[in-house]
Amino acid sequence: MSKQEIYAWTSLLSSIAILGFYGLTMFGLPSEWAAIEDQLSSVLFKIFLFALIVEVGIGILKNKHEVEKDERDEKIAGKGFKNAYYFLAIAVSFVLFQVIMDNIFSYAPFIYSTISLIHLLVVTLVLSSIVNRTTQIYFYRKM
Repeated sequence: MSKQEIYAWTSLLSSIAILGFYGLTMFGLPSEWAAIEDQLSSVLFKIFLFALIVEVGIGILKNKHEVEKDERDEKIAGKGFKNAYYFLAIAVSFVLFQVIMDNIFSYAPFIYSTISLIHLLVVTLVLSSIVNRTTQIYFYRKM
């Protein structure tokens, strides 16, 4: 497994942990699941710390005479960024469409306030990072 693939895996794990922690913090769990909310937050925080330690460890242990990225890594990263950009463009267009429909018809099924719009955009940003890293992992595993 190359360093870039390890970075992709750790970034994917940390993005999922951040999204989960954000969801728990902002929205919480149903009252029936309140007992496991603290445990789930702890697990997500530990996953994030593990991913951070792995990334820092790889950065510290890198060799000066070793190639960081080659053409294959650049090509795979480009595919990941392309898919993440497409996802982000479609998601933001969807949000803008909802805002326009809310202004025209005074009814939007997904966006009810400015706060929920902000939450939706933050989740969209994190999901685009997940799309990027998932695409990269797919092409590293494929090649």
